[in-house]
Amino acid sequence: MNSTYGSAFVGLIVSATLYGATILQVYLYYRNYPKDARFLKVLVFTLCIFDTMQLVLCVTALYWYLITNYNNPSVLDQLTWSMELQTDCNGVIALLVECFFARRVWLMSSNMYLVTIIVILAAIHFVLGIVFTVDSFRLVTNTEFGNLIVRWVTSAGIGSAAAADVIIAGALCFYLSKSRTGFKKTDSLISTLIVYSLTTGLITSLIGVVIVVTFATMPNDYIWLAFFWIDGKCYVNSCLAALNSRESLREKASPQDGSFFQLSRVPGNSTRISSANSRVLIFHHICFLIIYSYTQNACRSLVTALVWR
Repeated sequence: MNSTYGSAFVGLIVSATLYGATILQVYLYYRNYPKDARFLKVLVFTLCIFDTMQLVLCVTALYWYLITNYNNPSVLDQLTWSMELQTDCNGVIALLVECFFARRVWLMSSNMYLVTIIVILAAIHFVLGIVFTVDSFRLVTNTEFGNLIVRWVTSAGIGSAAAADVIIAGALCFYLSKSRTGFKKTDSLISTLIVYSLTTGLITSLIGVVIVVTFATMPNDYIWLAFFWIDGKCYVNSCLAALNSRESLREKASPQDGSFFQLSRVPGNSTRISSANSRVLIFHHICFLIIYSYTQNACRSLVTALVWR
């Protein structure tokens, strides 16, 4: 029990905690970014729906095993529909998030081959997740997870997702490093973005590696399942954190009070520009025009891809 439903229970507690962070980030997103593009709003809404569905299915499964069938040990080896369907929710979440970050890689690099590889790996993870679900409905007990085909499908699917995450993190860090300008403020912003990229990419990829190793070595235990549940929540929160961090990045990129670029007052009427976004946008265009010839489009690609969108 400790290595099966005990592990799953711990994973459920951690994933439920991360789900609370998801709800908070969704609220902050819709409050702070009402003018975002429609596809981003739809993306956030879709991620929230599938994240909620996944948690509900996990709770339903454990409730059926531990409460409904309490003192009925023979049921513990059986598979229930909610346990089988929850994997597809994480598959959809991972596909959406990896495509979101693939778009950022495209905006930074315009490298079609690199983006295609990321999308293909994400699609492989999604498709093999569906194959795993279909095979799960054919299995009679969870002890059959040790089946060679099921083990191969799971390892290949999760491994593809982990590889996509590593490529995304590496690509963003590489192209951000190439965007260094020599200007202290801009380079500081780039360093912050590199840390964000490494954090969001490596966490999910490391968890993916743990899932592959634990499933390959202990397929009949639910240690891998606990990490799998946590992995889905990390995907959602990494995407939401990337979206919600834009405001702090804008503030970090904005000029200091009293500087020439602030443009907070207009001589004569002393009219203050009412919108903070307008000041940031004006600052962005002026800085771009001044340092364009020296930075060879580095600031333009950086700001366009990761801050101003």
